[in-house]
Amino acid sequence: PIQGTELCSVVEQMYSYEWLYAYTGDRKWAERLEVLAFNALPAAISDDMWAHQYDQMSNQIACVEFPCRSPFRTNRSDANRFGLEPHYGCCTANFNQGWPKLALCAFMRDKDAIVNVLPVPSVLTLDDLKIELVGDYPFKNKYTYKINASRPFKFKARVPSFAKNLTVNGISHCGDIDVNVDVGESIIDVKFDVDTELVERPHGLYTFKRGSLVFSLPIEYEKVMHEYVKSGVERKFPYCDYDYLPKSDWNYAYAKDWATVREYDVNEVPFSSENPAVTLSTSAVKINWGLEDGFEQVCAKLPKERIPLTTKEEIILYPYGCAKLRMTEIPLVK
Repeated sequence: PIQGTELCSVVEQMYSYEWLYAYTGDRKWAERLEVLAFNALPAAISDDMWAHQYDQMSNQIACVEFPCRSPFRTNRSDANRFGLEPHYGCCTANFNQGWPKLALCAFMRDKDAIVNVLPVPSVLTLDDLKIELVGDYPFKNKYTYKINASRPFKFKARVPSFAKNLTVNGISHCGDIDVNVDVGESIIDVKFDVDTELVERPHGLYTFKRGSLVFSLPIEYEKVMHEYVKSGVERKFPYCDYDYLPKSDWNYAYAKDWATVREYDVNEVPFSSENPAVTLSTSAVKINWGLEDGFEQVCAKLPKERIPLTTKEEIILYPYGCAKLRMTEIPLVK
């Protein structure tokens, strides 16, 4: 949970999964792509996209330049900080490829058929047809294909394997969509349910997951701006660096293995750190978690003790990509 993952690796791995799916048609690559795109990519980028991290942690209680040594094996102590170019410039050059390449692979060809690979809001325009996908996936599990075609064609769409109670145009359906589309206007409405699961992680820790969305306990933070000159270049707002310092408790353990879902409108920043489109509420207790040896801003890899120190309280979980400071892998106690 505190090892750290480079933003470059997230974007490059997404691109690899896009090509793996294109060549094999194996749905596992598309579903692994979704998990990265809807969690790890937005988590390491500020809402306005002016700042990003080089390394992100799934259990991340602060984002600072560590004063003595780095918790990462190969990267410097500033790799966890948000900024224009923390640690090294490769992520600055690479991270902005993530969303465009994801959009470009939303639709693919399978011989003469057109395939919707990812049910994200998108539009495919060709000389003789147009397909508009309207919806708020992955936050809401219903969306509509609006098709206008001047020639008949075969249309396919991958439906996520975790979809439950799937309906297509109000009729119960099983598996992917595979239909022949006639000339003119067509509508295909897709709707399904998704279970909220408490997934076991290594070392007796757990993570809530709902479809492709991973959920975290968000930590309130103070944002400290750093403007400076480096290599003769002024780093001033908005292209400067930021420390995120925790302002709320993070030393929790889950007290039950289920959560209540709440959905909201999706705004112009889908993975907004202030207004998430979906949240989970569950019960938790505080425990003696502790810090990693030698660090004041890194939680211990594993909690020192799993004994409740407080009575149960309700906590609200955000999608991982919305929670810039977060606890994602948490023990479950009775």
